Amino acid sequence: MNRSLVVLVAMTILACGAGYWLLQSNLNSQDSVQKALPSLSDSAASVDRVTLTNATGVLLNARRDGDRWQTEVYSDDSTQIGMFPVEREKLANLVNALAQAELIEPKTNKKSNYHHLGLQDISANDSLATLVTLGGNGKSWQILVGNHSSIGNKSYLRQPKQTQAWLSDRTVDLPLTNSEWLQQPILPFDETDLSSISRIDGDAWQIVRTEPDEGFVLTGRGENQALKYAGVLDAIALNVAGLHFEQLMPLSSLEWETLDPMVMLDVSTAYGHAFRIELAQQQDSAYLRISNATPRDYWANWIYKVAKFNAEQLNKNLADFLLEKAQEEAQQPIRSYPIDEGESPR
Repeated sequence: MNRSLVVLVAMTILACGAGYWLLQSNLNSQDSVQKALPSLSDSAASVDRVTLTNATGVLLNARRDGDRWQTEVYSDDSTQIGMFPVEREKLANLVNALAQAELIEPKTNKKSNYHHLGLQDISANDSLATLVTLGGNGKSWQILVGNHSSIGNKSYLRQPKQTQAWLSDRTVDLPLTNSEWLQQPILPFDETDLSSISRIDGDAWQIVRTEPDEGFVLTGRGENQALKYAGVLDAIALNVAGLHFEQLMPLSSLEWETLDPMVMLDVSTAYGHAFRIELAQQQDSAYLRISNATPRDYWANWIYKVAKFNAEQLNKNLADFLLEKAQEEAQQPIRSYPIDEGESPR
């Protein structure tokens, strides 16, 4: 074997060895990836309890009941005032984020530096951390979620009983208030579910439709007059179905009779629901309550503080739907009459 061949064989063996070493190194690196909550990914589907706690107390305490998630609702003084559905998608995103989160960069392990990352224990009055507790199928998981990083918008995490803080590979989004993840809008109906809306106070009117894919029509007073624009009636249904609340309040927390009435509406759906919506105001605030609903309708058990602008969108009189007579006449096509030209001049 000549010298050149020996050198070639040696180089080939070294190259193969280097390739094998790199492959093994990559495999070992993949095996050593550290999950934030190692066993959660296999059990995420069984999670039926989500509790978020910060320095001020319990922020969210949600439980799954069948296919519905409900959470405890608290007043400003942290007193529980009832249960209300919570957005399932928000909870699902949180559980999935924590189930997939990997710890990609170690940060401080000094307690004195935790505040830079928002990872102080929640027992500290100035802590910005949120303790996330998940449970289900006899298992539980806990982790502290801190600030988002300035680069990449990833979240800082720390196990409550460990000193090492980490940067994770993803953002973990959390609510800022107890009401932020509550189910919105107020009513569990789409605009297409509504079949009849009637104003029963003041300047009464009624709009109805027979099919979900048809527009609303005005009945009774004004039904033969021209509308201001094509979707003016449908806009009422959109506003009813899309009404959001700013704050939940127990029915007993407000003396309704002390408020200034705005509008009272009777609403029916294509599914046989019938209920009454009342809106009232006090200075710059507006409030809504629902009556005549069935006991199982969770949305009828509260007073809702709503944006005054949105409340005013439902406070419509008949004149708000119809063209004024002068406008209606102005939109009528100009009649043309035959002209008798007579004999043409010679």
